[in-house]
Amino acid sequence: MLLFVFSLSCDSEEAEFPELITMQAQQIGATSAVLEMEIKETGTIRPIRYGFLWSESSGLNLYTASNKVDLGMTSEKGKYSIRLESLMPNTQYFVRSFAANHDYTKVYYGNESTFTTLN
Repeated sequence: MLLFVFSLSCDSEEAEFPELITMQAQQIGATSAVLEMEIKETGTIRPIRYGFLWSESSGLNLYTASNKVDLGMTSEKGKYSIRLESLMPNTQYFVRSFAANHDYTKVYYGNESTFTTLN
C-alpha cells in the first residue's frame, strides 16, 4: 500500500482579505476635516481601490453613504488621508474606509468612526 501526502501551503504572513482601520478625523473645523485610514493588509486582491465613505447617517456602505471618494489604486500597506471641504457646521458625520477590487464586486470595510464639525 502506497500513501502519498501532499502539503499545500501559503504565505502565512499574507492576509486573504484587505484589513482597514478608519482612524479618528483630525483638524476638524466648522466646514472641514481630515479623514485618515490605515491599510494594514491588502490581502490577495492587488491592486485594491481604496477610499472613504461619509454621511450624516450610520451604517455606511457603498450603497447607503451619501458621499464617497475613491482615492485610486494601491498595492501598498500604509496610512492615507484626505481633507474634506464644504461640510456643514455643527454636524455629526459618520466615516468609514473601504477597499475593493477593481470593479467593486468585492468590497471590504474598515470600522465606522464619527466626528462633529465645529460651530
